[in-house]
Amino acid sequence: MIKTAFVILSIGCGACGARADETMTFSHQGIQRTATIHAPADLAAAPAPVVISLHGRGQSVASLRDSLHLDATADREHFIVVYPEALDLEWNYGRPIVKPMPLANGETVDDAGFIRLIIENLVESKRADPARIYVAGVSRGGLMAYALACGFADRLAAVAAIVTGMTSYQQEDCRPSRPVPLMVIAGTNDRIQSYDGWLAPLGRLMSVPETLEYWRVQNGCRTQEGRDIPHRVPSDTTRVWLIRWTDCRDGARMELYRVNGGGHRAPSFTADSDKDVAMFGSRNHDIEAADESWAFVKEFSR
Repeated sequence: MIKTAFVILSIGCGACGARADETMTFSHQGIQRTATIHAPADLAAAPAPVVISLHGRGQSVASLRDSLHLDATADREHFIVVYPEALDLEWNYGRPIVKPMPLANGETVDDAGFIRLIIENLVESKRADPARIYVAGVSRGGLMAYALACGFADRLAAVAAIVTGMTSYQQEDCRPSRPVPLMVIAGTNDRIQSYDGWLAPLGRLMSVPETLEYWRVQNGCRTQEGRDIPHRVPSDTTRVWLIRWTDCRDGARMELYRVNGGGHRAPSFTADSDKDVAMFGSRNHDIEAADESWAFVKEFSR
């Protein structure tokens, strides 16, 4: 039987602020799965908005928190962030395009079921507002975010996917039950999850424009507009173009932050390191990805 095992307080968290974070522990597919909860110290004792934040392939939860800065946004804007951890740090986002998905006791890992348990626990304990549950994923976590947009449209109010398009298999398998508000941030010089898509051993990563066109049709959006984001740092060689799709069904909306010249990075005001630039490409400094993601998703409730 799949069930919640227990919830404990975590210790030794360097990014927690004044309030200790919690670790949710579940028994799922016969193995222990965990997720870290960050809640602002002054959060009211009432159901709150929740952002489920999904790390990239091989990325620890601590690394995601350090790079995305979503905790600071949550502290200021008064919402809860949940950081689930994938087995082997690789999410099962659907049919694979590179290599088979991780296994749990001989079965393909059920990450969608794991995240469903998290949502159900938070709603049943009255910590989460069931109408304001959001997902924000980075890289492979972004692929997982698309999978949840397809399968959990009845549970999620809005989704943000960062530095990735979706796979062609995800498009084929996607059956959203309603329009899903979607924000995407992607760099045109991304060498890891190419903005223009790429062929992989087992399938194809769609381009970011293909991905947005798929969701535009799904959401029935009829109006498009774009504008430049003001440039802050003269030495920053990247530029951001914001495209919005409106007049969508059921009040849905879509946004693309196209980072011209940007690499496999979530934009941030934080300074770059030479090592990160060499490994992942340039990082834009005109926007803070966490702030923009929250500014988008908070406009929607289910």
